[in-house]
Amino acid sequence: MKTVRVAAGVICASDGTDNVLAVQRGYGSMQGLWEFPGGKVERGETAAEACRRELMEELQVRVSDLHDFYTVEYDYPDFHLSMDCFFCHIEEGEPVPS
Repeated sequence: MKTVRVAAGVICASDGTDNVLAVQRGYGSMQGLWEFPGGKVERGETAAEACRRELMEELQVRVSDLHDFYTVEYDYPDFHLSMDCFFCHIEEGEPVPS
């Protein structure tokens, strides 16, 4: 079974609350569901690097203070998902949906 490696950012509010940023999927078979932003880990890239890159591409924000939080392993009918999740904070920019 094919394994798809992805990285996701759990962006924490900087105001001391327990708020985190989630995005609503706008396409595909999971359209309308909520997820943490992120995407596929490219060849030669670490999961943390992928997380930073994907959050810049998807939301136009630079994140910092990444802390490895949890790795999700899940078998879909067509592939195995391995998703590294990172707690992080917005260092620069305001989230803009793409």
